[in-house]
Amino acid sequence: MRIKPLIVAAALLAALPSYSQKEALRAITLENSEAYMKYLSSDNLEGRRTGSEGNKAAAEYIKAEALKLGLRPLPGSNDLFHPLRYLKAEIVPGGSQMTLTDSSSGFIGSVGIMPLMPPTDTISLDGEVVFGGYGYMNSTEKYNDLAGISLKDRIVIIMTRLPEITGNGMPAPGTGISEMTEVRKLPTIILQQAKAILFVADPALGNDISSDLLSMGSSYALTPLFRKQIFSFSLNAYSITAETADQMLKGSGHTLKELQDSIASSRRPASFVIPNLRTHISVNVVKDTVTSNNIIGYIEGSDPLLKKEAVIFTAHYDHVGKDAAGNIYNGANDNASGSAGLLNIASAFSALKRKPARSAIFLWATGEEEGLHGSTYYTENPPFPLEQTVAAINFDMIARSRRDTDVGASLSGEIDITGPDTIKVIHGNGSPELISIATRACQESGVYPIDEGKGTHFSGSDHYPFYRKKIPVLFFFTGLHKDYHKQTDDYEFIDFDKLVNVSKAGFITGYKVAMQPYFNVK
Repeated sequence: MRIKPLIVAAALLAALPSYSQKEALRAITLENSEAYMKYLSSDNLEGRRTGSEGNKAAAEYIKAEALKLGLRPLPGSNDLFHPLRYLKAEIVPGGSQMTLTDSSSGFIGSVGIMPLMPPTDTISLDGEVVFGGYGYMNSTEKYNDLAGISLKDRIVIIMTRLPEITGNGMPAPGTGISEMTEVRKLPTIILQQAKAILFVADPALGNDISSDLLSMGSSYALTPLFRKQIFSFSLNAYSITAETADQMLKGSGHTLKELQDSIASSRRPASFVIPNLRTHISVNVVKDTVTSNNIIGYIEGSDPLLKKEAVIFTAHYDHVGKDAAGNIYNGANDNASGSAGLLNIASAFSALKRKPARSAIFLWATGEEEGLHGSTYYTENPPFPLEQTVAAINFDMIARSRRDTDVGASLSGEIDITGPDTIKVIHGNGSPELISIATRACQESGVYPIDEGKGTHFSGSDHYPFYRKKIPVLFFFTGLHKDYHKQTDDYEFIDFDKLVNVSKAGFITGYKVAMQPYFNVK
């Protein structure tokens, strides 16, 4: 029973002097926000991918700033770092090759290829080759590039983009390569048990495939060592040049351009098994064990009873790193902004002359982009009791506002970016009181909350593992913008006024929860 302790706690709180929330809010400044963001989204951190040196540097920076603000290790711990170990399989530079032979094993040529998803182990495979057109199927248009062609144990060449069968038969003019368009081609090809997929830019595109197609062409794969692997998945997909495709097609008497023109003029597939051709693909990797850290800071509550409970603030500091061509994905909004927001909130808690009744925990999670690794690891191995965690408040992408370019679709869905004075508040409907507190906190901080409930984005960030443990959650989120998971998610596009205001809303929300002796978690 908790009735008596809460009655005692309420009496104690009533006797305490009032805390200066306004004084604490002054600690959240534009100047500090800009400094945090400038470092965390800088090229020097090379995209902060889990397992990288840039990720380690970001963790060291956050830890140092958290210690400056007075955050301390959790009770029972002696460090803010909580390590997660991975097996890192890195592609050996120059170690990805494709060798072409005829059916009598006569050598035709050898070329370098780019894996579009780094393998977890060395790859060595060979097979016949199918030209699969665009890999496009549309029952309404009665068009299927793969009809009547067996892909089993074969290697398939797929052109980028989609033909306009009801138009002139070519891909729509002015359209570039869409990662989501190419990803949608994969399930059927995989189900047909193709050994490998070779993506080539369709000739009408006018240039070869950009290296950020499919998972940014990353140079390494990570396998978590901190949990049992239920299954392992590796996609044998590669990028080749049009010149290489023509070399492979030579025995058929066709060129890539001729085949694209044929599809356009006939509005019919032109897929076939390339005669007298076998291909061997090899990818060499080197393996190593690496560590990436969750960073967990703690501010103890002031009430002798309620300090055993806590509000936890979360944000991931990792991003997606660099692509195979060395282009850096700085992830300013995703999620240097949330990481800076947590430092802002920590600074406000630190500025309080007397801390609130409950304790506050700050979790900068790693591995979010790899699959919510850091937050899931926390909830599966809780360093602070989950049953004494009254709410989890998450910040992921909190500092972008709508721009003229934010139209259409982003990488993973329709663009729904908010304006400079609005923020999405996503929750699991677990605590009406928490939602009410957050709504008032947003209004007090100068941002209008859009209540998204369990909306489209509910399961995609670090609040979700806490929700699965039946802890009330909130998720502050700008919505998707055009630069999501692109090289252009950079510092210069950050709305710093919005970052400050959302940080203030987060602080007020957590502060109110930490002060409520009778906070209703249901």
